[in-house]
Amino acid sequence: MKSINDILIIGGGVIGLTTAFRLAQQNVSVTLIDRQQVGLEASWAGAGMLPPGNLANATTPEARLRSYSHLHWDELSDTLKELTGIDNGYRRCGAIEVYAPAEQDAFNVQVSDWQAEGTVVEDLNRDDLESFVPGLDEQFQTGVRLPNFGQVRNPRHLKALAAACQNMGVHIVENAEFLRLTVSATQPARVVASMPNRVFHADRICLAAGSWTTGLLETIDVELPVKPVRGQMVQLKAEKLPFTHVIEQGRKYLVPRADGLILVGSTEEHVGFEKKNTSEGVAGLLKFAESIVPKLRNAEVVRCWAGLRPGSPDELPFLGQIPQFENLFVAAGHFRSGLQMSAGSARVIADLMLNSTPEIDLAGLTFDRILRSGTQL
Repeated sequence: MKSINDILIIGGGVIGLTTAFRLAQQNVSVTLIDRQQVGLEASWAGAGMLPPGNLANATTPEARLRSYSHLHWDELSDTLKELTGIDNGYRRCGAIEVYAPAEQDAFNVQVSDWQAEGTVVEDLNRDDLESFVPGLDEQFQTGVRLPNFGQVRNPRHLKALAAACQNMGVHIVENAEFLRLTVSATQPARVVASMPNRVFHADRICLAAGSWTTGLLETIDVELPVKPVRGQMVQLKAEKLPFTHVIEQGRKYLVPRADGLILVGSTEEHVGFEKKNTSEGVAGLLKFAESIVPKLRNAEVVRCWAGLRPGSPDELPFLGQIPQFENLFVAAGHFRSGLQMSAGSARVIADLMLNSTPEIDLAGLTFDRILRSGTQL
């Protein structure tokens, strides 16, 4: 029987919801609060790409957390569907990785890293590329295929998580706009969360509020180097879906959905909390899509949107306890990888909050790396 019986999670994105779900599975009483409705920020806005990994050979903090998450996506998706009846769109669709001639050196390094990790990588010549992506631009003569690459439909996954949390007894409080943290007057090493007319009592608190985590911590004089990075997306629809694999070139991508939609992403813009689409951003994404598959110039533009990714200086999340407070934990700063790493991050935070040892080494992912090196990571 777990000794911790009251946990408060602040932030209703994919990290907070998955953590609440995992804790509820352990018969822990959980309250989750969000400044608006759950599941509406960066978690909803992403493309849902799930890169593969091999935990046995993972040597970097990023590879460990990515590989650990990769291990749990099948089970998580099956469990959510069984509990809620909601299909989150999870599938192993595979990915085609291509590069322009000027990018070859960096591409070769990435492929070598995948191979060293033990990730299945298939070399492709031009004929192979054409068989997977008919009409691929002629500039791409070689590439690789990652057959174990997956995807999930973000809005459906968040809907399933929220329903599962409610089914498991998680108390969800939405539209908590004026939430703040304060240091307990009676127990200086503990933190209390409150609104103007309400105080939330919990044995332990986890901050999983994405880009808004930094502001919450500032109320108790704790600095966290996580800032919003805007990412714009465009959704296309072709008369006939021209490919079924995710296509990546560097940090941009095309993600085909089973219903014929294609997501094009994504920009990286340091503009603060300004969440809007711009003509420049959308035009750049459309140009990118056409540079990969020229026929997409005839695709219908269905919609566009923007999200605010929580970016840290080293693009890695902060997972674990805030050292100076015995009851305060953080799970934020996942940047572009929040959804893909949520399955593993939630297990890590749930273990830590229940005084259990996580199954992976957290070196390079904990809050104390700020204390060792300052905020300039």
